[in-house]
Amino acid sequence: MKKMQQEGDAIIEFVDALINARQAIKQLAQQKIKDLHDREISYEMLQVLIVLWKKHQVNQQEIANRVQKNKASLTPLIDSLVTKKLVTRATDPADRRNKIISLTSTGKQYKKKFAPMMTEIYALMKGGIPDEKLRETTSVLLTASKNTTARQSS
Repeated sequence: MKKMQQEGDAIIEFVDALINARQAIKQLAQQKIKDLHDREISYEMLQVLIVLWKKHQVNQQEIANRVQKNKASLTPLIDSLVTKKLVTRATDPADRRNKIISLTSTGKQYKKKFAPMMTEIYALMKGGIPDEKLRETTSVLLTASKNTTARQSS
C-alpha cells in the first residue's frame, strides 16, 4: 500500500511540474513579447505561428489540438493573423468543413524576427541542465504523452 501511495505521489509531482513549467514558459514568453515586440502579437498567436513554422500548411483542427484550444477560440486568433497578413485561410478541397491555415511569406519572416527571443527563452529554461538530461526528460515526456494518447484511443 505504501508503494502505491509513493507511485501516486510521483505522478502527481510529475504532472504538477509539467503544469508549472508550462505556466513559467507562458509567463516568460508573454513578458518577452511585451518587452521586445510591444505586444505586436499575443502569446497565443505566437503558439499558432510556431505550429505553422514546423509545418507550413495545417488543418485548423490540428492547430487547435497542438495549442490546446477549441476551434471556436482559435478562430479569432487566426482572424487576427490573417488581418496581419501572417497566414491565409482556405477551404480544404477534400472536406469543405475544414480550413487549411498556411503561412504567408511575411509569416515565414516572423520566424527570423522572433528567433532571438525564442533562443533566449530556451537558454533561460535550460539553465545548467545538461543536454543528456534534457534528451532523457524529453523521452519520458513523449512516452507519457503516447501512454495517455493510447489510453484515449482504447
